[in-house]
Amino acid sequence: MKFIYEIFIILAYLLFQPFRIFSNKTNLFFKGRKVSFDILKSEVNPSNKNIWFHVASLGEFEIAKPIIESLKSKISDLKVIVTFFSPSGLENSKNFTTADSLVYLPLDTSLNAKKFVEIVNPKVAVFIKNDIWSNYLTYLKRNDSIIFSVSSKFNKSQFYFKFYGTWFLNKLKKIDFFFVQDNHSKNILDEHSFNNVNVSGDSRFTAVIKTLKENKQIDKIEKFINNQKCLVAGSIWESDIKLIDFTIKNSSVKSIIAPHDISSGYIKKLENLYGDDAVKFSSLKSEGDFMKKILIVDSIGSLKHFYKYAYISYIGGGMSNKGLHNILEAAVFSSPIIIGSNYKGFVEAEDLIKLGGVYSVKNSKEFTDTFSILRKSEDQRNKSGQVNLNYILNNLEKNSKIIQSLIDNLN
Repeated sequence: MKFIYEIFIILAYLLFQPFRIFSNKTNLFFKGRKVSFDILKSEVNPSNKNIWFHVASLGEFEIAKPIIESLKSKISDLKVIVTFFSPSGLENSKNFTTADSLVYLPLDTSLNAKKFVEIVNPKVAVFIKNDIWSNYLTYLKRNDSIIFSVSSKFNKSQFYFKFYGTWFLNKLKKIDFFFVQDNHSKNILDEHSFNNVNVSGDSRFTAVIKTLKENKQIDKIEKFINNQKCLVAGSIWESDIKLIDFTIKNSSVKSIIAPHDISSGYIKKLENLYGDDAVKFSSLKSEGDFMKKILIVDSIGSLKHFYKYAYISYIGGGMSNKGLHNILEAAVFSSPIIIGSNYKGFVEAEDLIKLGGVYSVKNSKEFTDTFSILRKSEDQRNKSGQVNLNYILNNLEKNSKIIQSLIDNLN
């Protein structure tokens, strides 16, 4: 099985090479990995107290960041290495200076994994969520590194638990500590004789509380809203626009639209769609600009602070197979939240729908009806918002387990 796995990794690498011509993201995927080992050799000392975090993309990195910040504040000589699978993760995270090294993860071949572990020599390795690689697990164990899986989620349909997944299941058992998102995941691992499995949610609860405490004031946003009710639609895709478009055009409330794709071409498409009613965030200057009804966010990094001004929030990704984006950033500001219908597997969304803080809709009419109810009923809006904040506060304590366990294994 090991031979087949190696061949599969190499074939995938070769087969995707032609796509570099058509996709800048794919080109970065390969180009960035060519220099990973050079960067690591120049930035990492294997004799230091090193901890390695691996994340798939930006969403997983948001889980890792508060853990990294907490560990750095408590262990002065700790060195943090972060690897990314996806360009959208690394390219949007280069300003995170708390980490000592940020690189693309070399592909999971035996040669690469062996070389990586020798260079980094991590005392502890942390895989965020389910982006876990077999050869790296093997060489980490040979190196006597302690391996953590954090914010992972498991179900019986995954290949680990199928008759053909025994080899991968045995690799998974090389992990020393699991901090999973829910009891269902814990029960599945327990059934397969895994040890040291804890339910801990994920560290984004800590991150969003930090955002809440910062209470950042954005003067341009406050002037744009001008004490009116505001819909903040964050991390939206084309399918989300189709869902909310009627309401945005016909409602009297102000709207802030933050697309996931901030390329100049897509921003221009939104400008054309909303015409004179819209203005880009980067163009907010004249008094006339602030009087417009729709604000298009054409930059990254500030959205989590914009939710402070939301009377109602809509979080994108749930109307397609893109995956629901982070609802906790809005929930922490006591905002009621509307999402699309594709939210299965997103624990916080499933929980908050049951509790009444989040509303799932299937089409434009359902969105309009839900939005109208929340806009007109201050009582329901406040109750939903409070449910969301309470959910985050109740989950904070669980995150301390992860930090303490990491500290215990680093000292």
